[in-house]
Amino acid sequence: MNRLSTSDLTQVAEHLYGMTGFFVTYRDRNGTPLALRPEAPPHPGTLPIENEWPVLKKTPLLYTLKDGTAYLFLDVPEQGMYRIGPVLLQSALFRAHIQDEAYHQFYKVLPRTTENRLIDCAHLMYRLLHGEPLPKREIEQLSDIQEAEIPLVADAPSHTGVTAYRKAWQREQQIIDWIATGQSERLATTYSLPAYGEFGTLARHQPLRAEKNLLLGTVLLSARAAIRGGLEPDEAFSLSDRMIETIEAATSIAELRNRHVRITVSFAEAVKELQALRHSPHVLAAIRYIQQHLYEPLSVSSISQAIHVSSNYLSVLFKDETGLPLARYVIRERIREAKRLLRSSDDSLLTISNKLHFSSQSHFSQAFKQTTGETPTHYRQRSEF
Repeated sequence: MNRLSTSDLTQVAEHLYGMTGFFVTYRDRNGTPLALRPEAPPHPGTLPIENEWPVLKKTPLLYTLKDGTAYLFLDVPEQGMYRIGPVLLQSALFRAHIQDEAYHQFYKVLPRTTENRLIDCAHLMYRLLHGEPLPKREIEQLSDIQEAEIPLVADAPSHTGVTAYRKAWQREQQIIDWIATGQSERLATTYSLPAYGEFGTLARHQPLRAEKNLLLGTVLLSARAAIRGGLEPDEAFSLSDRMIETIEAATSIAELRNRHVRITVSFAEAVKELQALRHSPHVLAAIRYIQQHLYEPLSVSSISQAIHVSSNYLSVLFKDETGLPLARYVIRERIREAKRLLRSSDDSLLTISNKLHFSSQSHFSQAFKQTTGETPTHYRQRSEF
C-alpha cells in the first residue's frame, strides 16, 4: 500500500472516533506522536503501557488491564502504530472500592464496549491499513490480570478479618445508595459486589455453590435497595425471582462471571425508569447532573445552564416535583456523599468539606446535623462499630 500522509493518518483517526467514540492515538516509528483530538485520557495509575507501547510485527494486539480497561494496538506498515483506547470493557468486574476521585472521573469518561467490538474494529482497521483481510483468529491478546488465590477471611489473622468485614459493610452501604437513587452508570463503571476475599466463602468445598450463594446475597441486597428507592415490592421480587432462576440453573462458574455487576445495574435501572415516570425530563436531567457533579461547584444558575433551561423555570418546577428547593436538594446529596466519605475514608472534616464545596467546615457540620440529626464526628464514630 502507498504511504499514508499526515492528513490521511489524522482522517482515519477522526473517522474512527466519530463512528465508535473510541479515543485514538498515533505514534510514528520514532515514537513521535501525532496531534489528535480528542486526546485520550491518561490512566491515573501511571501505567508503563501508557508510554512503553509494545513492539508489533503485523498482528493487532488487544491488551487488557486488571481494572477492566483495554487498549488495541494496530501496526501502520513501515510508518508507526495506532493505539485505540483506553476503553472500559462491559465485562469488567471491579474488585476494589474506588475512593480516589481521579479514578472515578477517568472511568466515567471512557466509552464502554466489548472485546468482540474491539476485535471487529481491529479487522476493519487492518483491512484499511494493510489492504487485505485479517485471518479470523490472528489477534494477539495479552492481559495483566493474575488470578491469584485469595485467602478466606476465616483463614486470615483476626485483625485482617475485622478490616475485611468492615470494608464489606461499607461497600454494601454505597451500593444500596446507588441502587436506591438509580445511579446505574456509576455502578457499572466503579463497582461490583462482592469483592472476593472480603466476604468469606459460603460453601467452602463447593466453588460453584459458593459463587451462587454470593450472587443470591447480591440479589437480595439489590432488591431491598430498589424497594427503598421506590420500586414496588412485587416488581422488585419478581425481578429477583427471575435472576435467582438463572443463577440456580448455571452449571459452571464461567456462566456466572460478572453477574454481580449486572444484578446491581439491573435493579438500579428499574429505579431509574421509575424516576423517569415520576419526574419531567428537565427535573430528571437536573437530578442526574447533580449526582454526577457533586465534587464541583453547583448553583441553580450552573445547573440550569448545563441542562439548557432558565433558572426561574427550573427552580419552580423542581420544587413542585420534589418538594425541595433545588439548592436544598444539592446540599442533601452532598451530605449523602459526605456520609460515604466518613464511612470509607480517613479524610478530615475540613477535607471533606472542601471536596464537596461547603463554604466552611462549620457550614458543613451545621448542614450535616440539620440533615441527619447528628454531627459528622458522631456519625463517623458510630460507623466504626
